[in-house]
This record gives sequence, C-alpha cells and structure tokens, in this order.
Amino acid sequence: MIKNVYFDLDGTLIDSAPSIITCIKRTLEKYGYDIPDYSTLLKCVGPPFTKSFPEYLHVRDEDFVEMVAYYRNLYDKENGCLEVEVFEGVEGLLGALVKRGYCLGVCTSKPEAVSRKILGHLGIDKYFTEICGATLDAKVNTKAQVLELCFKRSPWHLKDETILIGDTEFDCIGANSIGIDCVGITWGSGTREDLEHHGAVAVFDYPDEVLNYIETN
Repeated sequence: MIKNVYFDLDGTLIDSAPSIITCIKRTLEKYGYDIPDYSTLLKCVGPPFTKSFPEYLHVRDEDFVEMVAYYRNLYDKENGCLEVEVFEGVEGLLGALVKRGYCLGVCTSKPEAVSRKILGHLGIDKYFTEICGATLDAKVNTKAQVLELCFKRSPWHLKDETILIGDTEFDCIGANSIGIDCVGITWGSGTREDLEHHGAVAVFDYPDEVLNYIETN
C-alpha cells in the first residue's frame, strides 16, 4: 500500500528545461566549447553535473570545477533558476494527494538550497514534508544517494510503502537500486521507452493518471 510519494523536481514537478539549457549554453560559450544540438542539451536536464558535463557536453576534467561554479552562479546567484513553471495539472495532483493523506517529498539531484528556493518561489513547497537534494560537495549527488537521505530524514517511511515519481531513466535506476518502485511520467524530458526499459513499474502521460495509480496501489 502506497503511503509516501517522492517526486523528482526537474521535468516532473517543474518545466526547468529552458532555464537550465540557457545557463548551460552561456557556460559553454564562456569557456569556448561548441554548443551541441537541442536533444543533447535536453539530456542535461535532470542528471547530476558529474554525469551530464563530461558525458553529454564533453567538458574536460581540468575545466569541470570552474565551469560548474560558473553555471551555478548564473543559475542560482543571478536567479536563472526562477525562470520555471509548474507543469499543467501537477499542483492539482499534489493537492489531491495531500488531501487524501499521503506524505509527499521531493528527491532531486539539483542542489537542495536551490531546490527549496525554486519551490518556495512557485508556492508549492507547502505540499511537501521534506525536500531533499544534492550537496554542493557532491557527497550526496546521485538519485540513489538523495533517496537514501530522504529515508534517513524520515525513518518512519517504509520502502515498500514509498514510490518515486520521475521522468528519466536516472529516476528508475536510483529507485530500483535502493528497493523502491519508480513510476515514470512522459511530460518531462524522458521517453516512455527509456522509462520502461529501466524498470518503471508504470508510465503515465497525465497527472490524473498518476493519482489513479497511487489510489489503487
């Protein structure tokens, strides 16, 4: 029986792709890197920098730390992170779940302080009992590590009563690696095929379908 619902942030709760891609492009230009095509840039929405910068953007090891710092300054200090919107139907889903007594949390590979800033700006932080994100020192970085942090902060949450809602394979991989189910959604940057291939227990196109699934499981 599902009692706790954790949500990924980028691509699941909020449409952050435009703001992230803009800051990535500015960072690449600053350091003389070529700008890849849009589909490649879109892959950078969600995964941690340790994955996206070297694998998708081909950032060299000697540039990595400085480029991440430059990006974070654009995104956080210059408030690029606030150029986001809640996906249509998502706030209604959150409100319905809270009204029905589910405990909600956020589990994101985005730095926690920035995540709290965004959620507060959008006015949807009120739906969550806990917001867990990555640490700037990268000691907590992967989705699995952030999920474990969620359970550490809420030790009364049982894994067989908890699911993660996410839009990419990284959500599925992280959830499966610690023994919880991942429900995939297609309104973010991932695809149904990738989500199913990486072990999503179900994949939905609309928030009301997610609500129906949770209520019947």
